[in-house]
Amino acid sequence: MDDSSKKTLIIAGSSIIGFIIVVLLIIWIISLIKPKYYDYEEVEEIVLEATKEYYEANPTMLPASDGEYNLQYQALVTGEFIKPLEELLVDGASCSVDIVVSRYNDNYSYIPYLTCPGNYETKELYKQVIDNNEIKTTGTGLYADTVNGGYYFRGEVTNNYVQLGTIKEKDTKVAVLWQIVSIGSDNTIKLRAVEALEKRYTWDDRYNIEENASEGYNDFEKSRIKERLISLETTETVMSDTLKAKLVPKELCIGKRSENDTTKDGSVECAVKTESKMLFGLITPYEYMRASLDENCIKAGSRSCKNYNFLGKNLNSQWTITGNADESSKVFAFDSSKLYSTKANADKKLYLVTNLNNRVLYKSGTGTKKDPYIFR
Repeated sequence: MDDSSKKTLIIAGSSIIGFIIVVLLIIWIISLIKPKYYDYEEVEEIVLEATKEYYEANPTMLPASDGEYNLQYQALVTGEFIKPLEELLVDGASCSVDIVVSRYNDNYSYIPYLTCPGNYETKELYKQVIDNNEIKTTGTGLYADTVNGGYYFRGEVTNNYVQLGTIKEKDTKVAVLWQIVSIGSDNTIKLRAVEALEKRYTWDDRYNIEENASEGYNDFEKSRIKERLISLETTETVMSDTLKAKLVPKELCIGKRSENDTTKDGSVECAVKTESKMLFGLITPYEYMRASLDENCIKAGSRSCKNYNFLGKNLNSQWTITGNADESSKVFAFDSSKLYSTKANADKKLYLVTNLNNRVLYKSGTGTKKDPYIFR
């Protein structure tokens, strides 16, 4: 090959390399100019992180008292914590974001609601649960509460599990499971723990002058059990403060009932409520009875109440929150056999009840024990 041919090849090769470099440079410049678009759930996470950064930079803007508040998306854009929606989503120009900020006991949660008409809308967990269940009038499933509003589960339900936290077992994270008891008229979700607290507790052990013995009183407001439930709010014994921010405190139904009472609608227990709102509680007799499909579940002592009842599967003897209206030292409890009334100073397990905020968002799951609902 002569020198002329070599020069031609060198020039040609240089031209090709130069062309490739120019093309790559153009692509790089275009990538800088053209926005990077995300999917909807990615944008929700981006908004969530931007909100956290906003409040870290502006701590005085955090709500000073318990409740729900709104943060304008434009405040994040103005502060350069996030880009305008049209630079994050292909259809961002037609989308909107509402950011709900909740505070309870110095715990904060931030929930972005993304709405893109016709394409996407952020979905709360309670909506997913309702959509995932046919509303029943017979048999196992989800029923409409025609008295109080909302919905409740009945029968041997197997698709009402929710993961609320994890625990570490042998270097492995294991889901902490709760079961949905009901969905309130305010769309909060009442949960009951699948596992009991490790220790056993007395409901109350004070000296009862009527019984002339330290058999306790069944007045919840003055009870040991109330003290125990409040203590769980202020520690991380049950769950972290981060998870507690997903819950909502409520007045608890503490009305006393008679052993012969046949009501299952809460009219007796909910006739009296706690003086203040609480984060944790216990199940009531009417909720236990209502969950049974057996027509012979007539009153508290009916053994048939355990039949076709997802709440009747636990072997441990456990407390309810309800006192006996006829005997000041007795409280209702139940085990795998029946619901019964017993002395308040007895030692029994606690299966906690709590209420999930109606703002928590559905992430995944079908509600089964192996595939529980997971929220974010």
